Amino acid sequence: MRGWGRERCTTDPARARGMPLTLRASTGAKILVWRENDLYHAQRSDSSTDRQVCLAMDLFEVIAELAGLDLERGAEAAEAIELAESALRRLDGAQAR
Repeated sequence: MRGWGRERCTTDPARARGMPLTLRASTGAKILVWRENDLYHAQRSDSSTDRQVCLAMDLFEVIAELAGLDLERGAEAAEAIELAESALRRLDGAQAR
């Protein structure tokens, strides 16, 4: 069973606990990422309807999908991992305050 899925966006990211992060991928995609309890939420900044919910360990896959990064390509997979790790550090640090 996968650790993430899509759901209809019922929460405004700006009203989530803490401010959502905006990640910018090399593809030009801007992705909002925020944390609610132990789950991470992500959606493209140009989309107001669908978001994806995942565990921390799956965030890189969600970011890759939303950004249009191909995980079969080494540089693109590395970018997705780097973006996810950066988001996790920043979001986890914000939760600790």
